[in-house]
Amino acid sequence: MKKMLSLLLVLLLCLGSVAMAEDAAEVTVYQMGDKIEDFTVTTFDGKTVTLSEVLKEKDMVLINIWATWCGPCRNEFPFMEEAYKQYQDKVEIIALSCEPTDTDDVLAEFVAELGMTFNVAQDTVGMADKFDVSAIPTSVVVDRNGTICFWEAGSLPDVGSFTRLFDVFVAEDYTESVMLDAIPLMKPNVAAAAEADLAAALDVANAANPADEYTWPMVVTEKDGRTVVASTNATYGSSEAMVSTAVAAKAGDAIVVTFKTSTETACDLLNIAINGEVVKVFGGEHDWMTYAIPVEADGDYTVALSYVKDMMAEAGEDCVWVDSVAVVSGDDAAAALAANPAYPVTEEVTLNVTNPEAKEIVIGDPDGILASAFGDAKYYIINGDAASFSATLPADVDPEGAFFYSYYDGSTTGVTQGMTADGYAITKGVDALETTGYTYAYLALYLDPNGSQMVMAVYFMNEENVNQFVTNNGLGAWNYADGTAPSTSALPGEQVEVLTEATYTVKYVDQDGNPVAGVMCQVCDEETCQVYTSDENGVCEFTLAPYAWEIHTLKVPEGYEGDTETITIAPVEGGELVFTLTKV
Repeated sequence: MKKMLSLLLVLLLCLGSVAMAEDAAEVTVYQMGDKIEDFTVTTFDGKTVTLSEVLKEKDMVLINIWATWCGPCRNEFPFMEEAYKQYQDKVEIIALSCEPTDTDDVLAEFVAELGMTFNVAQDTVGMADKFDVSAIPTSVVVDRNGTICFWEAGSLPDVGSFTRLFDVFVAEDYTESVMLDAIPLMKPNVAAAAEADLAAALDVANAANPADEYTWPMVVTEKDGRTVVASTNATYGSSEAMVSTAVAAKAGDAIVVTFKTSTETACDLLNIAINGEVVKVFGGEHDWMTYAIPVEADGDYTVALSYVKDMMAEAGEDCVWVDSVAVVSGDDAAAALAANPAYPVTEEVTLNVTNPEAKEIVIGDPDGILASAFGDAKYYIINGDAASFSATLPADVDPEGAFFYSYYDGSTTGVTQGMTADGYAITKGVDALETTGYTYAYLALYLDPNGSQMVMAVYFMNEENVNQFVTNNGLGAWNYADGTAPSTSALPGEQVEVLTEATYTVKYVDQDGNPVAGVMCQVCDEETCQVYTSDENGVCEFTLAPYAWEIHTLKVPEGYEGDTETITIAPVEGGELVFTLTKV
């Protein structure tokens, strides 16, 4: 999310290369369920691959659109290769690079480095255009009937994602084409514990394993000298582990759960549900503690305890442990409820900047550009290099499931990590053209783990960055929220010089100052890398978006020695960097 300009550059580079590969003035774009036209490509090592011929022998073909400079592409290839080794009797992979500079020699070097054994070729048939690729990698499945049955942009995170995808299309009873809009969830690979053992560990009369074949069971184990029930879905994204019990309780009682968590704060959560409704969540690091739920009426209650993981990162031991579920009455119920964690509560959700020098501003938005991008966000000038925020939440928002997302550094932080007496606090850096190359940053407060509700604050370092932001996006005039006009001379509506690109020159010379040709120079941001080679003047020159690019000498020509380990940060505004090699 952070470096959208860099991502856009990547996509334009790839899509531009595809257009160069296509001779036709108009390209038919495929849809799910279409029969794919036959095509033939020649791999980097001279092998001719024709789709129709492959489908005579294999049950499915995975077409992958990628490029050597694409980091997510590189990341998924080891998983793809491992899955291919397991399924190559029934599955073929055709990886097509949409980058025109990915020559056969470049592909050969890349394939050798990663140990890829499936078909790798240039996209000489324009598949990226035909699949209307807007992001790479993109994976497409063609089944044994020649039908396009699966289509997804983005790298797959593990071997299991590929094998579960393959399993659908190589099944013995597969006859009619199956349209797959998502990769099937992984079925648990853990044996369910005996329900009597689960009940004994939870100190209850009964316990049940999950009925759903995709929900992971919990198991009995030892933790900190206690016999407990533990989740089993560590490291498996978009998964859930569950155990449940049925208890009888009366009005005025409390249902008390004793547990411990070591998870990703606000994202991977222990859910406590009563009769199918989640009443409380916990995430992050919680040592042994209790949580009590008041009982409003006599009756039978189903208590379900589940560890629900999102598809992103893990933290801690990536596990929850439950020691007991109990029903308590009278003074014991009152004491248990009083021991519940207390959170600051207000009547509404708020998110405000607390820097003493910060000022709220209002930006004209006649075309609804800001409303579309940022909703009802507030806008601030920080007048400093760090932005501090305070937030408040009402009683109907569970703080354990709320989190901040920072555009400045791409981080996710549970609000409880900054809990104060009155609310929740966090401090983040400030983007600016003169530092990071970006005119603004934002902080979003998400009210639930699914990210379905949020409030946002957009902030700038100073007036100059607001002026540039307004001009860049064709917005209306802006003022301070108190009605004060900006003090800078370049007011909105006037044309200010917008630094949309900068030229960077990397020069290589020997110890005598003579230019060195043929040096490979790698230029990277947080998401992508590009490679340039110095010319006869020893120069690699490139024009890109203004950014603190990481410059790394990748390879020096024969007869020279030089530093290939150090990373040098280029000035955001561009300029010249000179590196000296030693001629031997």
